[in-house]
Amino acid sequence: MLRAPICRLKQRMASTSLLVLFLLEVCLASTNIHSEKVLNVLKGSTAVLTPDDKGKSISSVTWKHDGDLAAEWFGGSPTFYRSFNDSCSLNTETGELTINEVRLEHSGLYTPEINNRILIDIRLQVLSPVPKPSIISNCNSEETQCTLTCVFDSTDDLGDVQVFWILDDIHVKEGSELSITKKTKEKTFICRLNNTVSSESSNKLKNHLLDDKAHFISLAVLVLCILLISIGVLVCLHIRKLQKGRCLGGE
Repeated sequence: MLRAPICRLKQRMASTSLLVLFLLEVCLASTNIHSEKVLNVLKGSTAVLTPDDKGKSISSVTWKHDGDLAAEWFGGSPTFYRSFNDSCSLNTETGELTINEVRLEHSGLYTPEINNRILIDIRLQVLSPVPKPSIISNCNSEETQCTLTCVFDSTDDLGDVQVFWILDDIHVKEGSELSITKKTKEKTFICRLNNTVSSESSNKLKNHLLDDKAHFISLAVLVLCILLISIGVLVCLHIRKLQKGRCLGGE
């Protein structure tokens, strides 16, 4: 009597397990379809878009840029479209799309399709090199505190720009502004910009808030020491000369 309910329970559990596995596969497949790789390249350089999981033998290749055809190959010579017609090459053995001297208009989402199978998207970000920054110093009337600001021409094609300071060619502080006072010991400041494809530094700025008295005192002490040593040497030479003269006179 108990065998029938037990069998039905096992069948339901098996069906539930199969359903769960099916849903997991659907979720994983959906995740793979909507996932993407990101490739950052410098404007004017060469970008190589490499498809994942392309298989062993390739019979057809299609690349789309933001949904529009960029390149395709079904045997023979590849065909390129729009801005890709004069700057691209397609490796029909690997499926790689190479874009020479990339321009800002080449940025976007690239979808590879190999052997009629859509692969993971590649988001290409073409970035301009960061410009050379400059430092603006704004001090209070007493010249006891200054705010240094790193300024540069910011444009969208730079991407995310990191701004930081290099103090005495060693210490590093992040941020576009730097506050210094009379107590600041560092002698020089450099502002540096970084994005994912380039970096640039400003000219070196000297710390004019440093108290120069200690420097002058040290210099005066050094000059005095040199003067005393010189006088001592001259006195010694003069004494030796006198002693030598006496010795010759005694003879």
